Amino acid sequence: MRRRAFTTALLAMPALAHAQGEHWPDRPITLLQGFGPGGNGDVLARLAAAPLSAALGQPVVVEGRPGAGGNLASDAAAKARPDGYTFVLLTGGHTASAAIYNRLPFDPVADFTFIGSWVSFPLAMATRADAPWQNLAQMIAAAREKPGSITYATSGVGTTQHLAAELLAQTVGITLNHVPYRGGTAPLPDVLSGRVDLYMDTITTTGPGIRAGRLRGLGVTSLEPWPLLPEAPPMAATVPGFQVMSWAGLAGPPGLPPAIVARLNAELHKAMADREIQARMATLGAIPKADSPAEFGRLVADQVATWRQVVAKAGIEKQ
Repeated sequence: MRRRAFTTALLAMPALAHAQGEHWPDRPITLLQGFGPGGNGDVLARLAAAPLSAALGQPVVVEGRPGAGGNLASDAAAKARPDGYTFVLLTGGHTASAAIYNRLPFDPVADFTFIGSWVSFPLAMATRADAPWQNLAQMIAAAREKPGSITYATSGVGTTQHLAAELLAQTVGITLNHVPYRGGTAPLPDVLSGRVDLYMDTITTTGPGIRAGRLRGLGVTSLEPWPLLPEAPPMAATVPGFQVMSWAGLAGPPGLPPAIVARLNAELHKAMADREIQARMATLGAIPKADSPAEFGRLVADQVATWRQVVAKAGIEKQ
């Protein structure tokens, strides 16, 4: 009888999973995000939560769990029940963390069901307006002439900004000295005064200074000119093929029913086509990018591999 009951339970599992997808959702959904209130992560999570709430007929409640570069939220999502009621906003920092931390309480790829990204944006490298370099090529030439003499600021060790600058240095064969700060616009006064030479960060942070003429945009990390910051040319025009795109996407714990994944992915596609949402994204220097679950999973896996190579080659101390 025990064996028969076990067999019956196994046979019932596909039907249960189907039912979960068919009748889901019937209560509020939690969307975790791992950054401080009002930051890019929080804003992007709320941009997605509002249209998803309307489409699904249940509240999608954004819950902040800041700390460890977003890893606290990711860990909670990875360990949640795969019932479709707990998801997480992942950002490009998710893949950087996989490269910079000695140990994480989760596998950055295997412990998640990837649903889809919904936004994409490059980083920008800037210098003060009266810097001696007029463009990226001149900065690279100066760095080759005096290795290690040029400093650059980012929002911290092991961030996407840090690793992107190291990837640029490795690609062109130069050495740059990293000066980490605590995020936000903290580096700006030192960059404007010339205490630090370069500033690698998001368009949200660097864009206002570039547009106002206080900073000179040496380049954005997109392959093509970025329509939201035309003042900075693509780095790829000087360093062919160079590209670093950050992103935000939706993921949940492993084992989510396929019907739920498909529904959420479809609703994300619809939401990102909304012009009002696109306009709000533009204030962050971002554009909508809705891909498939498989494409999002490949993006995460590829970036984890890239950043691990960058960290190893640069000799960056792991945390």
